[in-house]
Amino acid sequence: MSLAFPRLIRSYTRRERPLTPGAQGAYERLWGRFGIAERDWDKLGCAERETVLDIGFGDGESLLNIATQDSDREYVGVEVYHTGIVKVLRGLEERGLVNVKLIEGDAQLVLGAVGAGRLAGVQVFFPDPWPKKRHHKRRLVQRPFLMEVVRVLKAGGTFHMATDWQAYAEAVVESVRSIPELEVVAAERGGRPITRFERRGTRAGRPPFDIRYRKVS
Repeated sequence: MSLAFPRLIRSYTRRERPLTPGAQGAYERLWGRFGIAERDWDKLGCAERETVLDIGFGDGESLLNIATQDSDREYVGVEVYHTGIVKVLRGLEERGLVNVKLIEGDAQLVLGAVGAGRLAGVQVFFPDPWPKKRHHKRRLVQRPFLMEVVRVLKAGGTFHMATDWQAYAEAVVESVRSIPELEVVAAERGGRPITRFERRGTRAGRPPFDIRYRKVS
């Protein structure tokens, strides 16, 4: 396991209501089909199949759409909130998707359990911006996180972040300047679908910023 995070600072807070009986039943029924533990990478498909890690998928709208459009890749979604996990579990069943697995846990611990060069991509869409200066230490995407991304990406693999908080985007760009293994890819959304969350941010005057990098040898 990587030691890039010597002192784990949570990038999230636990604020959610208990699952309804129906949601709890769906979780118990479907988790065995789609869920894996943070270290169970051997339970994914064949090693030759490209794998993309989706961190903090929220309600899962983006993850489900991307996995539907890109069925040749395997997607592993990481989330800590049960309501989002249940929505994705139900969505996977409804769409009949077989190229998605879910991990319930802290993204930093999950990254530490991934083997070097294992992933074709890491994507983080609209993480908590922690806008107050005293809370910046809680932001997920900082240099230690990015160094872990470099470790787990294979050569040519990509890191894609989207945020509607300009100051967060600028801080990430500044952090990457000292990481020569990452080179800039065109700053565009690529295949990232527009979600309800993004539309709300745009209406509130917060346009999205897409940050994309590729790992070079």
